[in-house]
Amino acid sequence: MGGPIASLNPLNRADGSASYKCVSTGSNILGSVNAPIELPGRRDALKPEEATIEVFVKPGTAPGGVGERYIEGVIRNALGRLILGRENGYPRRGVVITLAIVGGESVGRGGSYLPLLPALLHTAALALLSASVPLSMTLSATVLAVDSSGEIIREPSVKDAKAATSLHALAFTSKGQLLLNESEGAFDFGTWETVYERALAICHGTSTLSSDGDVAMTENVDSQPLEGVLRDTVQDQIHSEYAWKIDAA
Repeated sequence: MGGPIASLNPLNRADGSASYKCVSTGSNILGSVNAPIELPGRRDALKPEEATIEVFVKPGTAPGGVGERYIEGVIRNALGRLILGRENGYPRRGVVITLAIVGGESVGRGGSYLPLLPALLHTAALALLSASVPLSMTLSATVLAVDSSGEIIREPSVKDAKAATSLHALAFTSKGQLLLNESEGAFDFGTWETVYERALAICHGTSTLSSDGDVAMTENVDSQPLEGVLRDTVQDQIHSEYAWKIDAA
């Protein structure tokens, strides 16, 4: 299975931006962040001591609906736990995150957004880093489907998600803590525990005990852990921007 393809700063007129493409599902997300900014006409919604987070999901060229409003709330709640909204310059200001679905399988009216949720979260996190928005930690997320035979499908397509018995989107912080858990369908606690362990391995790898007794996270059997993919994307951007300084040294 091919890993995701991510890049920073594809847009010139945003404070920060990122693109993220998941090869397995074909989802292609373009995100932008503007922060800190004034929110005209929203003084009643501004928080006096921290940032006000606004998230907008744009489904290609189609107008947004109930599904987009729901997933915007899910993303806003998850990112609100990461953004340090009390930092200098952010109280009573806005952090506006716009996520546009520019390719891949689209979500039909009334369809589930869970298959696209990890790509949306990764794009938002990378765009926030690109905009230098202060974060307490980062995140990594994945979606798993469970079919009628109990088999777990990693990053299912929209078609696979519709045929699945249950669908689970989980996100973890960079410290390995469960940040988000959204599930649909019928399942028992044993199934969820199996899904949780698989999702944790996908996002952070499997833990191994080295000869000196230290616990290290290694690549899982599927591919490089998603946390490493996001970290490598940021490191590559830093290297490209400061290559002249590194070469001069």
